[in-house]
Amino acid sequence: MKEFKITNIAEFVDYIDKLKNRDELWFRGVAKTSYLPVPGIVWRNAMDKESSIEHDFLVSYKAYAAERNLTPWEIFSLMQHHGLPTRLLDWSESALVALFFSLTSEPTYNGYRAVWVLNPYSLNKKTINSATLYCPAIIAADEFELNGDVLKLNSYLPPNLTPTSTTDYPNPPIAINATQNLRRISSQKGCFTVHGKNPDSIDTYLSNPDDFHMIKVDARSKEKRKEMVRVLAKLGINEEFIYQDLDSLCRRIIREHGF
Repeated sequence: MKEFKITNIAEFVDYIDKLKNRDELWFRGVAKTSYLPVPGIVWRNAMDKESSIEHDFLVSYKAYAAERNLTPWEIFSLMQHHGLPTRLLDWSESALVALFFSLTSEPTYNGYRAVWVLNPYSLNKKTINSATLYCPAIIAADEFELNGDVLKLNSYLPPNLTPTSTTDYPNPPIAINATQNLRRISSQKGCFTVHGKNPDSIDTYLSNPDDFHMIKVDARSKEKRKEMVRVLAKLGINEEFIYQDLDSLCRRIIREHGF
């Protein structure tokens, strides 16, 4: 797999600027280069618990959620963005947002971090034979005919969020756009891949480095990592921008005062 190593924010920005088809690309930041692009419910080996996890969320979430009248796909996204293991995998249209997550996840770890680079159109061309992105949360149609086959987007939903309550998922993952009416998703320029039955990581589907590769971030000391986080903050990418709540405001203030 292609890797490109960066040691500071300027190198990162310069590299992103030179990427082929950069306006089409998605990014995912992780704390360690060993963390493959698979969703939480897969790497936790909890696919058989999906229905129970989802049910527990649906019973109680309205007591805490400010949003009302959410579609099933928006509820699915809400579960993912608040930390439940799902078959969704977070990506961002912003390379700097992805780098922020890479640098701030697992803050005690001193080692190489990673930003995955994905062309979602290439993934969908490979898995559903259509270089098209859908936003299932806002479109009325569920079924699309693709070269003689039928794509049923709602078949990727977990069982308690689909009318048929089935777990007969399609096999391959697909890339989907996310609705931007959820504040966290909007601020993070969020988008998703969603896995079906096949637990293999996203990188196994794409061999062309223009479609998928790793940016290796050299943050092998606490001081180096904190300096890159400081520079990102000067560019407007900080806790408050990412999460947009009072907790993140306080975390930003604490960090800036050196605690």
